[in-house]
Amino acid sequence: MTTAKPRKWRRLLWQRLWRRPIVKKAFYEALGLVFAGRRGMQMLNCGYQEPGFPALALRPEAEMERLGFQLYHRVAASEGLRGADVFEVGCGRGGGARFLADQFQPRSYSATDFCLSFVLANRMRLRPGQLHYRYAPATRLPFGPGSHDIGIAIEAVHPHADKEAFLAEAARVLRSGGRLLVADFFYTREDSPNSIAGFRSAIARAPFRLDLEEDWTRQASAALEADSPRRLAEIDRLPRIFRKLALSFACTSASPLYHQLHDGRAVYAHFTLTRL
Repeated sequence: MTTAKPRKWRRLLWQRLWRRPIVKKAFYEALGLVFAGRRGMQMLNCGYQEPGFPALALRPEAEMERLGFQLYHRVAASEGLRGADVFEVGCGRGGGARFLADQFQPRSYSATDFCLSFVLANRMRLRPGQLHYRYAPATRLPFGPGSHDIGIAIEAVHPHADKEAFLAEAARVLRSGGRLLVADFFYTREDSPNSIAGFRSAIARAPFRLDLEEDWTRQASAALEADSPRRLAEIDRLPRIFRKLALSFACTSASPLYHQLHDGRAVYAHFTLTRL
């Protein structure tokens, strides 16, 4: 009993600090520097696993992160990226952008992230010629109005409390009839800034038509379970100062998100939206 209270206060303090954008940004910038020289951990998403999912042809160095690549493929495979102008928000370590640009040959692929250390590291890696990395927040994209056909946001919506601002910016840069593809986790508690109900309400007020909403909670949870041993081993190789923090947010079966998905406090959802 004597240790429970301090631990609770530390957890609450961290939760309060994590809500501050400057704290979150500083943490990701530092994490980007730590990851800069690592070839692994290119896919930081939950992943996607489903029996019968068609086998993807991946490069040997990408095989160990297959479930993360499967999520990107599942989101984008039916959307006609070939010859399209594509933007991505929250591209992180950039592995998904490199995969989609190589796999589907869009005319252009602009991958953005608000973590400068991620963007700089991505620019140093070999990539398809049509793929470019840009430093930008999701609510202030460096593109002209109606300049893109497809937008991709994989686990990039949940950090934004103002979902309407996120959707408004995506709508601004999409052409009429363009599509926004979202895959992310949301909380079932309606008063959460990242509630599934709140995101649905934001969509209803945005210049988008909701074409598809799918529940991928089972597939995301299965991927977390299957990929956790590898990810936990990667975390063990981080500097000690980052390990506990990484465990608190990284997509593993030891993370709070996994337990929230498992007990119904969170859902993993896929949305396809069309710009009106």
